[in-house]
Amino acid sequence: MCAALKGVAAVYLFARGARLGPGHAQEEMSWAIAITEKVNQISETKVSLWTTFMSPGINTLFWTTFVEDLATLEAAYDKFMTDSGYLMLLEQGARYVSADPINDVLMQVVHADGIDVDKQPAYIAEVAATVASGNAVRGLELGVEIAVAAKKLTNAPTSFSVASTGAYGAVAWHTAFESITELQRGQEALMDATFLDLIDKKAKDVYQPAATQAIYRRIM
Repeated sequence: MCAALKGVAAVYLFARGARLGPGHAQEEMSWAIAITEKVNQISETKVSLWTTFMSPGINTLFWTTFVEDLATLEAAYDKFMTDSGYLMLLEQGARYVSADPINDVLMQVVHADGIDVDKQPAYIAEVAATVASGNAVRGLELGVEIAVAAKKLTNAPTSFSVASTGAYGAVAWHTAFESITELQRGQEALMDATFLDLIDKKAKDVYQPAATQAIYRRIM
């Protein structure tokens, strides 16, 4: 087993993303909040609602939750499919969601720093990358090392996850902030020469070069 995973209890991050269509902004947001509230009435796990902020994919919503096992997600799905109120809201959403695909993402959290399902942060800064071929073990070990180094500089919880669905080898770092001011300070702190040297020297051969960044703002 990879050293980064030894002794780590399984925690999974599930996210569903849907992009809203143009117009009807107030109705769309009311619907998004309503379906989130309905989901939290049915599900045993807390679901949070997020939107992209100053990032690609404007007007994209994400519903996220953390679970300890996949059976919990399966049980929640079965409940949703038999709840008439949820199904009605799901049908209503067809009026608001764009033609872009609705995507589900499942990630295993390798380094679960600061995850608190009862107290979600106001902002999340995400860096997503893909492990280069032949670097599976090193990609996970270095991912944790980068997360620890980022927390030391930003003083903000930074988790590291690997995708269980979607692009094979996809990984992501998520840093949590309580305000946009804290996020700005954290991003500026990462301009530290030692941290940049870590990325330049160690990460360049372990991950593919096309990494992406995004900021998410919590709605509820």
